Amino acid sequence: MFHLFRLRKAAIAVLAVALLPGLLMPSVHAGNEEAPFEVWVPTNTDKVMRDEPFPAEAGKAMKLGAARNEYEAGQVIVKAAGAPLRKLQVSVGDLKQTDGPAKIGAEHIELFKQHYIEVTTLTTPAYPKGWYPDALIPLDGKLEVETGHNQGIWVKIYVPKGQPAGVYTGQITLHETGKPVRIPVELTVWDFELTDESHAKTAFGIWGGPIQEAHGNVQGEEAWRYIEKYYWASVEHRLTPGYLPIPDTDIDEYVERAPKFVNDPRVSAYRLPYYKDAQGEPDTERIKLLVDKLRERGLLDKAYFYVSEIDEPVPHPGASNHYDRVKAINEALQQAAPDVPHLVTIQPLEELLGHVDIWTPEIDKFDAGFAEERQAAGESVWWYTSVFPKHPFPSYHTDDDLVGTRLLAWMQRDYGVEGTLYWATTQFQKYDSGQKKYVSRDVWKDPLAFPGANGDGYLFYPGTEIGIDGPVGTIRLEVLRESMEDYEYLWQYEQRLRRTAAELGIEDDFPYRAAIRPFYDRLYENVRSFAEEPANVLEVRGEIAREIVAPQAVPALVTVDSPAAGVRDVAVYAAKGAEVTVNGRPAELAEQGPAYDKYTVRLELAPGLHDVDIIVNRDGASEAIHRKLAVRERVAPYVIGLNDAETAAAINRFTSSAVGLSLSAEHATEGHYAMKADFSANVNFPNFRLFEAGKGFRSADWSKFETLEFDVFNPGGTAQFYVKFHGLNGKTDDSFIQIVRSGHGKTIRIPLRQVNLDLTQIKGIEIWMWRSALPQTLYFDNFRFTSVAEQAPMTP
Repeated sequence: MFHLFRLRKAAIAVLAVALLPGLLMPSVHAGNEEAPFEVWVPTNTDKVMRDEPFPAEAGKAMKLGAARNEYEAGQVIVKAAGAPLRKLQVSVGDLKQTDGPAKIGAEHIELFKQHYIEVTTLTTPAYPKGWYPDALIPLDGKLEVETGHNQGIWVKIYVPKGQPAGVYTGQITLHETGKPVRIPVELTVWDFELTDESHAKTAFGIWGGPIQEAHGNVQGEEAWRYIEKYYWASVEHRLTPGYLPIPDTDIDEYVERAPKFVNDPRVSAYRLPYYKDAQGEPDTERIKLLVDKLRERGLLDKAYFYVSEIDEPVPHPGASNHYDRVKAINEALQQAAPDVPHLVTIQPLEELLGHVDIWTPEIDKFDAGFAEERQAAGESVWWYTSVFPKHPFPSYHTDDDLVGTRLLAWMQRDYGVEGTLYWATTQFQKYDSGQKKYVSRDVWKDPLAFPGANGDGYLFYPGTEIGIDGPVGTIRLEVLRESMEDYEYLWQYEQRLRRTAAELGIEDDFPYRAAIRPFYDRLYENVRSFAEEPANVLEVRGEIAREIVAPQAVPALVTVDSPAAGVRDVAVYAAKGAEVTVNGRPAELAEQGPAYDKYTVRLELAPGLHDVDIIVNRDGASEAIHRKLAVRERVAPYVIGLNDAETAAAINRFTSSAVGLSLSAEHATEGHYAMKADFSANVNFPNFRLFEAGKGFRSADWSKFETLEFDVFNPGGTAQFYVKFHGLNGKTDDSFIQIVRSGHGKTIRIPLRQVNLDLTQIKGIEIWMWRSALPQTLYFDNFRFTSVAEQAPMTP
């Protein structure tokens, strides 16, 4: 059966287990013939802690794949066997083509020492305290490794433009005393090239103040010189910062200096200066002057406004309503610069329709249906992550996995999200909650720039402490580059699909997302639910690369849809006159067009990973297409009642805090009544709960159910609440955020396989909200489970 699980977290959980020395470390033979250290070659998406045990079968070779104009990374973990290593020499040579004369010279290969930082305050309970690898310090050829500790070596290879495709081999040599350890390196260069341009927009903030302080309190043009170093270091990782690294007080100077950055193809977007008058209102005259001058120079295509004053707006009563301020600022911007989009960090909502051009929710608040609706109306949708959300959602946090970091770009492409925003990559200071300001911090020792999440707010380190006059990157930053390069693979793959669709005459109508769907499905179920399996990410990435370059004997395209649980509809679009089989079974002709025939097969599949082999024959030529279909859900036709909200007795099974619960004849979805829930304003965490087997429900064993479902209607402003699961052991899973649009109803469906608790020992569920300045009323009805088999109701 195919399960979602966190593989790296499971490995980290055994850190405290005492293992026999012989299991992890080689013995040192007489005469010191063997190397006095052990090595492990994990993937470039593994985050290996300093004290993490080696796996029983640690990899000993580095196998990589890359396109031209791409950086590809690997890593080697060294553990001293007995005495500490004081002068471990590390070197790497050229990579030579196995079937040709080409090579990738050592000048394109960089080595870095992984710097470990101690986490003493957890971001989430999912990952332990301890020493995490983060900063990447250029390696001068020698390492020191303390006994019993891991020391990571990061290897970064650049494949030049025009590099011949093929397999390249070389080695990394590690030597202190005894026999050198040689780690084979094999790099497959695929026969396509990434463009300099990134096809996803980014806005990764660079804060100048912390850079100035970290580099000796530099001022004036010297400060801008340092800020520019960080700007280009970010761009080189396919992450465009927000503001341009130039002064903006003098408009003419700004316009004169802007082209160097705006016209660089690697720069995807930029944030325009926003000018205010003496009263704090938008200075439309200055804004218009700036925009007009930029327009004259052809520099507006990548520009947007993002006004800090209305960052993450929330509704308030009366004159202090943030939404009204959004509308006022947007009106001013429309007057001054009608052709420049206005970005606001909020999910799409009815209350602000017509006043936002680029909707930018946190990733956990992303509503795919609403996003598509706004995009169809001509607006854009980006997203972002920061302190929140945390595990199990993807993040850039130090004490989190790297798989989520890497998969965000896959999810972005999948959901059609046009851009990614991140608040700061250079916050080297620390926010003091008492003083309500940022104060100095030793970034090399303290991972908390902002309370609540280690590593949040910085992806660089200042190099001053280690003798580098500029930025030092991190593992998190490198994996973000890998992620953005993966996005380019998906873009290239879609271009390949478009060329085939053009041959078949369906370029404008073909469902490209459904064609890539099987690859996405193998990596994640949704934004909050993915398998923490680095090797799986690399396997799928390699398959995408091979699809991009594979010759095609017969024009054919494959899509996969999921119309119901456990059902996959496979459609094959092929050149006219073709014969199609799916797993040896003739496919049914479903549709005919001028240049194509469409064949379909319906597959009913149990949970697991299923191989599907498609053969397309035409005029003596044959095209073989292989797909792996991931199925997680089971067919669950039975509905098991939990609480129908039909009587006062049913309502009384809920307990509440700062939420008034009552029986209501309005907005019922099943029967005649629903439960009206009035959430109080200005109260921390108003909530209601359905707790205790025998009182709130029949049994604490929920393991036989597939989903928890209930209906909700929102008659007021856009509502956000959480469904929190409680276990009898005191553990909770509070990661199921729900957004209900203003004036809309919704059925909430939570797959119980995604709940990170023992489902046989459930205490109950809680529905809660954050503190709000406004009260909120919602109507709930028909709490229920779905099940594979018929079962007794869960009412007590």
